[in-house]
Amino acid sequence: MTPLPWHRPSLAALLADRARMPHALLVHGPRGIGKADFARALAASVLCESPKDGLACGTCPSCHWFSQGNHPDYREVIPEAAEEDDAGEGEDAAKGEKAKSLYIRIEQIRAISDFIALSTHRAGYRVLVLRPAEMLYPNAANALLKTLEEPPPATLIALVSDRPSQLLPTIRSRCRDVALPLPPRDQALAWLREQGIAGAEAALAAAGGAPLFARDLADPAETEFHRRLVGELSRPGGVNIVNYAGSIDRASVERFIYGVQTWVYDLVSRRTGAPIRHHPEHAAAIDARAKSASLEALLDLDRELAEARRLAAHPLNPRLLAEHILLTYNRATVSAKT
Repeated sequence: MTPLPWHRPSLAALLADRARMPHALLVHGPRGIGKADFARALAASVLCESPKDGLACGTCPSCHWFSQGNHPDYREVIPEAAEEDDAGEGEDAAKGEKAKSLYIRIEQIRAISDFIALSTHRAGYRVLVLRPAEMLYPNAANALLKTLEEPPPATLIALVSDRPSQLLPTIRSRCRDVALPLPPRDQALAWLREQGIAGAEAALAAAGGAPLFARDLADPAETEFHRRLVGELSRPGGVNIVNYAGSIDRASVERFIYGVQTWVYDLVSRRTGAPIRHHPEHAAAIDARAKSASLEALLDLDRELAEARRLAAHPLNPRLLAEHILLTYNRATVSAKT
């Protein structure tokens, strides 16, 4: 697996001394920079039988198995719900089957016990990747902790997380910290253009500098969703809550929260004299709304949005949540408080 260009320095640092490879890593960083890709590139390189410059050669039997998704010494554990596409979810719902879990369950951790305990197939490393690690159920986290405390030899466990602070301190303390930063802007833009992304600069700004997230935001459906949301947030008289909130469902609630969050960030920036980060193409609208906004209320809303985003995977009622956020936004941007 070819690593993303901005990951090569961190990969090289980890792979420089394979003899002292840690048994557990906590890979974390901003959303949308390719942390799962990093973990897979690391796994492929560790399992490779003929590495080149420390990285996977791409041609040995191990690399072939890895690229086909059937390497006997590699496992990746994710929540069951993440394994389904929209069509699969619809079929399960139609059949009345139990919804798949958004969390990594203890049964999944127990299911890999043989993989961890038995000898490797190729007399080399075994690699286990868990993502997102913050979605481990408490009992699953405790079960994993036992493995982290007494790891078998030649075993690498990589936990991938957007929010490492939500992990148990005992788990974090047993992992080497691998913090992945945002890539340099020029490098991210070059990569996006290589992917054929139109409007790469605007997409990267909206994504806060995260290139994989920017690629997702450049999708036509996402672009239209963002256009409509920004149109509502820009309205001089405030968002038309009744008409707009009804369009927010469970599938779009996290995108909605993120969009409002980045808009509020830019409003706070303008109120405090800082440059616009996420929506430079809407500078006039942001300046207009910022002039009539309460900085204190915007900061309160920003904290509320951060909490809402953390819980976005399971809101009780997406429409009511959207109505509450938009009502709070309208109140915050009605009149300035000095």
